[in-house]
Amino acid sequence: MMIKINKLYICLLLLSGSLNYAQELSATILDSLNKKPIPFASIYLKSGSGVVSNKEGQFRLHFDKESTEDSLFISCMGYETLGIQIEKNQDSIFYLNPKAIDLKSVIISNKEVDVNQLLKLIKKDISEKYELGYTRKKIFFRETGTAEFKALNIEIKKSSIKEFNQSFWDSTLQKLPKKNEWYREFAGTIYGDFGNETQKFDLDKALDLEDKNNTAIFENIEQIFDTILKENIKTSSYFKVRSGIIGGKVEAENFSTSERDKDTLSIEEKNKIKKKDILSTRKKAATNLIKGIFKEEQLNFSVIKKSSKYNYKLIDFSYFGDTPVYVLEFKPDSNADFAGKIYVDADRMALIRLEYKNIQNIRDFSMFGISFVLDLQELIIQFKKISNGKYSPEYFEFTTGYDGGFERPLVITEKNKVVKGRNKQNQIKMDLNVKNRQYEKLQLVVFETVSISKEDFEAYKEIPSVIPVNLSEYDPKFWEGYSIIEPNQAIKAFKIIE
Repeated sequence: MMIKINKLYICLLLLSGSLNYAQELSATILDSLNKKPIPFASIYLKSGSGVVSNKEGQFRLHFDKESTEDSLFISCMGYETLGIQIEKNQDSIFYLNPKAIDLKSVIISNKEVDVNQLLKLIKKDISEKYELGYTRKKIFFRETGTAEFKALNIEIKKSSIKEFNQSFWDSTLQKLPKKNEWYREFAGTIYGDFGNETQKFDLDKALDLEDKNNTAIFENIEQIFDTILKENIKTSSYFKVRSGIIGGKVEAENFSTSERDKDTLSIEEKNKIKKKDILSTRKKAATNLIKGIFKEEQLNFSVIKKSSKYNYKLIDFSYFGDTPVYVLEFKPDSNADFAGKIYVDADRMALIRLEYKNIQNIRDFSMFGISFVLDLQELIIQFKKISNGKYSPEYFEFTTGYDGGFERPLVITEKNKVVKGRNKQNQIKMDLNVKNRQYEKLQLVVFETVSISKEDFEAYKEIPSVIPVNLSEYDPKFWEGYSIIEPNQAIKAFKIIE
């Protein structure tokens, strides 16, 4: 079990791609007055496709040759929209002018503004404001993560498998890296609506930034475990795993770190299985964010659904392009977890941006030597209008951080009802002390959203065809010809020292 858990810590980056004949525009967006980067600005073509700038104000937009005569627009909350003709553009830095708005005059001329009423209107007529039907979404996904063991100790009390003695565990744990970081990126197209079962995925391209030395360590340990288990357990066995009053049953074939018949497969068969697994995991990572936005045609955010637990205050009036926007700040009014802001289309009363961060621990559990503290949860989501006038997700960022711990005795017992004689075959008793800190940031950019029919959705067939490219350092050329959210400096500097 430890091997599987640790192996998750070295999940890495995937990146994605598109058409080879495309041209590309890479640039930075700055405030014209203070020259500071402008994050999360919307950069889009007149045709509707676009991208979002990163926190350093950088963006990369890919477009086909037919779009060179198109116009490019850059919009951000509180700034004047900048229009550029792509064909004549030679700039790599764009400056946006702040849009001066007098909040007092707006409030005076809109005496009917009532925050509680505004919140009620935000929750109404969701299907008329947002595209909830079947669409085709071109997306880019990035996962950034770090995991660090604060403690990792095993003390063997008893082992009937002589190879699993204290010396084995001491040498094994000594080899395991105490800290890992990973970046995983991919691009593709999501077909479907916001239902749990109505999502299909076309994976274009993927990248893992990987520490090959760490991977080799884990793979070697897995092989050792697999060999020892095959020599000592029976295929018809099952395991009882117990820690005090906590217990469960695990089949022997699941306890081993690899499939028993894996070696009998051809390279083609292994690649086919791998491609299928890759498509499944990448699809789940991307669609889990998409599916969580709406539930039963309602906005599925606790700060909106349970707005009575928060104190909302109108603090500003702005523009997003030509759209007038109310800016509301919220803080807990009772025992709630978050503080942040919402941005509301003042004409349609639609939520177009939400950002918040926790101000207290989301979860703090400690009992019988098991602990879990979720002390960081941060969300940013932004919507944009598509061709039919409705809003659709443009950018989603979700950040979490937690501490986990397990300091308890653990007993693993092999049992077998088929074998005559003793039902108990092998047993390992140990004391575990594991503490770790994990941080993860998920980013999803939707470049283009196009409405499709249910028939189009049903006609599309998923075809697993991509295996991620594994790199040990960031390659700035990997994503040439693809629209992505530009990596930050930490990703660009990522390099494994051999």
